[in-house]
Parts: sequence; structure tokens; C-alpha cells
Amino acid sequence: MSRSFLERITASLVVTLTTTLALGFILLIANGIFSWDIFPPFAEKILYFLGASMLIIILSAVLINIMINLSRLAEYAGQILHDSRREK
Repeated sequence: MSRSFLERITASLVVTLTTTLALGFILLIANGIFSWDIFPPFAEKILYFLGASMLIIILSAVLINIMINLSRLAEYAGQILHDSRREK
């Protein structure tokens, strides 16, 4: 699996999950402010668990993206250094 493919997958995952988590958080705030009681208490516990799980997956995907891009930057810096030494 190439690094660019892995980067695209993790970036798409982060965007999708962050959007879903943000919408859920907005719904949670509205539920608290307006006392809607949208979900029963048991379902709320499941939703909190899913939200926490999504947050962990988002953080992991962001860290994977950072590591991939740092390795790419190191490769590019090595190529630039190698090319500059060859020109002398």
C-alpha cells in the first residue's frame, strides 16, 4: 500500500468522522439546552461510547497523516541535499 493512498484514506476518514462528530455534538448541546430528551438513557450511553470511539479514531488517523508527511518531508529534504551536493 502506497503512502499517498494511505494518506488519502486517513484524510477522508478524518473529514467524515469529524463532520459526524460535530453534528452529534451540536445535537448533544441542543438536547441539553432545550431538554429535548431525544434518546433514552441507554441509547445515550451507546452514543457517548460511539462518540469517544470516533474521537480516538480521528486522533489516530491524524497522527498517521502526520507521520506519513514527516517521512515524505525527510525524503524530499534528503533528495534536495543529495542534488545540491551533486551540483558542486
